[in-house]
Amino acid sequence: MEGDPRLGGSRLAALAYAGAWVVAAAIAVGVLLAVLDGGEPEVVALPPVRETELTRAAHEAGCELRRARPGERVNPPVDGGVGALPATPGVYDRAPGPSALTAAMRRGVVVIQFRGLDESGVELLRMFQEAQPDGTIVAPNATGMPFVVAAAAYRRLLGCQDLSDAASDAIQLFRGRYVGSGPGA
Repeated sequence: MEGDPRLGGSRLAALAYAGAWVVAAAIAVGVLLAVLDGGEPEVVALPPVRETELTRAAHEAGCELRRARPGERVNPPVDGGVGALPATPGVYDRAPGPSALTAAMRRGVVVIQFRGLDESGVELLRMFQEAQPDGTIVAPNATGMPFVVAAAAYRRLLGCQDLSDAASDAIQLFRGRYVGSGPGA
């Protein structure tokens, strides 16, 4: 005994109805993704790096480049006790505590600190952070460091007396080399 032909028609109609909803949902998702995407990726225009070797760039900029021994105290700090909550990458108007910064360094974040810079110098450092937002912190220094600008990674320090073009090269090279290099990274 064969089935009622009207039942086959209702199954076909139900499948067509469900298919139409699936197609409509796919179109809606596509439109939503296109609207939220915004198109072009954000581009951060950094000044070109003229020197490509960190030690030479630091020397040409008159910056101090050093590796701290375990337990050695440097200013700004590049190592600290384990267990502090790390500062999150970003640009800060007020300096996070030294233990939060060193905890971030342990996780592979490079911390760029400054004191006494004009607005254009701070804006340049902000661009450095925007170029590598997940791996960089920029903050004013609250430790009385002897540098105008310093880049710090876990047990590594680059300290500069000014933010010249040569120092800018050295900071970018330092960050490129040491981002992601902490023991907790």
